[in-house]
Amino acid sequence: MKKTALTLLMSSVLAVPAVFAQSASDDAIQYRQGVYKAMEWNLTRMAAMVQGRAEYSAEEFSRRSERLVLLSGMVLEGFADEQSARGEAVETRASYRIWQQQDRFGELMSEMQTRTQALQQAAASGEAADDLRPLVGRLAQSCKACHDKYRD
Repeated sequence: MKKTALTLLMSSVLAVPAVFAQSASDDAIQYRQGVYKAMEWNLTRMAAMVQGRAEYSAEEFSRRSERLVLLSGMVLEGFADEQSARGEAVETRASYRIWQQQDRFGELMSEMQTRTQALQQAAASGEAADDLRPLVGRLAQSCKACHDKYRD
């Protein structure tokens, strides 16, 4: 009886790191997917405003651009290590190339952050929708550049 209980206890203790690693990997994937989803939520509305598909509100645009600056600074945390490339329970479209080309991936992420900050500064200064449109386009190009190379 003691031997069985000890065996079960040891099995449970030894299984915890494996469960944690799997869970940590899935957590990283869910984290970055959530950040990206929030970025998409804000950028889609901003694009609609500058393209005339939605009514332009300088206040709303500025608020959304502030969110993008915050979110763009958070997303890299979800790519902390190569383990987060493979999810056990969570599907991911992140390419293995992210971890093979970390320097280039980091450069593209930095470029996206710079463009996000430029957009936020222009929005805060009261630029008109027509003047913001090219900045939204450049930010979208940054997103596309990364998706084309690092998304499966």
